Formats: sequence, C-alpha cells, structure tokens
Amino acid sequence: MKHPDKSEYHEYFEQYIRLIPGENVIRALEGQMLELQALVSDLPSEKEDYAYAPGKWTIKEVIGHLIDCERIFGYRVLRFARGDSKELPGFDDEMYVPAGKFNKRSFYDLAHEFSVLREANIILFKTLDEEALSRNGISDGKSMSVRALIYSIAGHSAHHVRTIKSRYLD
Repeated sequence: MKHPDKSEYHEYFEQYIRLIPGENVIRALEGQMLELQALVSDLPSEKEDYAYAPGKWTIKEVIGHLIDCERIFGYRVLRFARGDSKELPGFDDEMYVPAGKFNKRSFYDLAHEFSVLREANIILFKTLDEEALSRNGISDGKSMSVRALIYSIAGHSAHHVRTIKSRYLD
C-alpha cells in the first residue's frame, strides 16, 4: 500500500503518519501486535497502576485508549472504504478512558483484546483495493482517505508505545 500523500489527510494526522515510513503499513500493523504483547509480558507488577505524572494515564489506560481507537478508527475505515459519505462524529478520549475502567483489567487481557481487534482490522485492510483505499470520508470535521486512516492507526499506536517505553519504563 503506497504511503499517503499530504493531500489525503488533515495536517493533525501528520504526527502519526510520519512515524510509518515506506509502503508496508500492514507489516507495521502486524509487528505492533507482537511488540505490545512482548512489552506487556515484560512489565513489572509495580507498573500496573503507574502514571508518570499526576493527571496522566496509567499504562493500562494507554493500552485501553489504543483499544478504543482501534475500534473507532477501524469502523471509520470500513465506512469510508464502502463509500459511506455521512460525516462521522469525533470522540472524546478523555471521557472514554475513565469510562473504560481499564485499570481493573489485567495487562494480558488488554493486550489480547488489542491483538484480536488489530487482527480483524488487518484482515479488512488487506481486502481493500486501490479504489477503496483512495476513498475519502469525514470524521470530526476532517477529511481523510482510507489509506491515510490506516497509516494513522499504525502511527497512533507507534506513538503511544514509544511514550510507554520512554516515560513509563525509564
């Protein structure tokens, strides 16, 4: 899948899309499942409820945020790829994370749920042809191609895993 052109997405998403260079976003998405599972399996128990600063999410909440985004962005891909032209609303992650009660779950359970959702999305993404990948949709007032949305999914996960490694584990 070719890398999206800047004309395919709102500038906000550049921060995520630039984290996935090249044209093999599917490989990046697959690798992220393994990376998250390995990361979670190596976490010491004292990190279960750790947040690196007051008001910041715990590691479990970050993973829960990734789960929520995987669901929401995957749904957007499906809608846009199928040619649905109805504008989709945004969502407030600051509301979703506490409501998800992710801190009550195990690291294993969260990583497993992420992997199951990611695998389902990858199966969908692999079926999309160039016509579907080039379709645009609007969510939260921003236009985006299906291709750019898929790269954003991968880049968003890369961003948060990098944050876990740099701010929670050092």
